[in-house]
Amino acid sequence: MINLDNLKSQINEVNFDIKNKYNSVFTIDSNNFKNKLKTEIGELIKLKKIDNENIIRYNSLVGVDGSNNRSGGAFPHFIEIVQGLAKSTNGNEVFNSTVYTPALSQTVDDGNLSQKLLASIEIETALEYIDKYELKYLMMDGGFIRYKIHCLELFKKLRQICEKKGIILFGVIKDIKTNLIASKLDLDKTIYDREILFNRLEIGEAILINNEINKKFLENGDGFSSAFMRTSNFPGAIGVDILDTQQTHLKEICNLIYTLTPINSRGVPLWLDIVDKDVKITDEIIETLLEEFLDRDIYERFFISERDKRTL
Repeated sequence: MINLDNLKSQINEVNFDIKNKYNSVFTIDSNNFKNKLKTEIGELIKLKKIDNENIIRYNSLVGVDGSNNRSGGAFPHFIEIVQGLAKSTNGNEVFNSTVYTPALSQTVDDGNLSQKLLASIEIETALEYIDKYELKYLMMDGGFIRYKIHCLELFKKLRQICEKKGIILFGVIKDIKTNLIASKLDLDKTIYDREILFNRLEIGEAILINNEINKKFLENGDGFSSAFMRTSNFPGAIGVDILDTQQTHLKEICNLIYTLTPINSRGVPLWLDIVDKDVKITDEIIETLLEEFLDRDIYERFFISERDKRTL
């Protein structure tokens, strides 16, 4: 039987510890905080919704997202499907997918492999779209750091092509993981910008981060410029990365993201949510594919876990 009293005690302790750790953040005066943002972090701006007359300039905006799902048990007895989608607001789209199982490889268990596959297929899908269609704005689901970590050469290729063709490349970060503000304001450096900015920005407000303090910005021209912004009633902030060579477009892109985000949403551009929904690989999809196209003996021998067998 579940020991509810024990769980209640531990959860209350977690609640107390979090309040204690973040007390210095929770009690910051809003006006003082805004002043510190402006003097220590970057330019604080009010965003503008793009009107109907000018929004037509973005009618070939392309959103790129990826999805992965796996069936089976522990390494190496699983099979994973990874899919990427580049979808334009004008109707053009490119799907890309790959199937992987460590049962056919000599590799050791790599906890980052799924992230490498996902990042790679997103870039490959974007490159294929650029090869097939004309576009001006390319919006990635997530920041650029993970591409540099997991598929650097592919990302360099995408960067070079976008710069050559004049395609504005930017990434929307739903879950901010940086600690830039805490570092500059002498707060606990384990506190993320996401937590500090929660309910601190007004709707339609953004902070354009000074390149001098942005760890993503590199003097050799191989980095990014960034911003934090609040785009809806949801009190959290999102982030945006743009190539440093295209940083003059940062305000424009922030306004575009703000325009594309419904006021009562979780703060993410609607087009990214649409792409995310279209590219999703559900449990039902992967199970149906494996049952249809794998021999039953192969399926049961390699890719059905003990937990799954309980329901067979």
